Amino acid sequence: MASVTKKNGYLQKFSKAKIIRGCRKSGTSMKHAQLIANRVARKAYDKISTRRIGEMVVANLRRVDRKAAIAFNKVFSRNWKGL
Repeated sequence: MASVTKKNGYLQKFSKAKIIRGCRKSGTSMKHAQLIANRVARKAYDKISTRRIGEMVVANLRRVDRKAAIAFNKVFSRNWKGL
């Protein structure tokens, strides 16, 4: 499985569970969260950035649950602005 490059530069194993957890926190269903995690996992490559994963999650959420995409993006964007 691919490794993920975190914002601080550290590498970590890719985790579909983290994507599912983030999607669920944004308010989408478990079915949609699993679907999105599987889609992102298929496109993940070694040393993919967490930023790119977040962008992929938002893009996929927009397709299935617009309200959850907005909620996810608010938290995702805030984290990347260093707040």
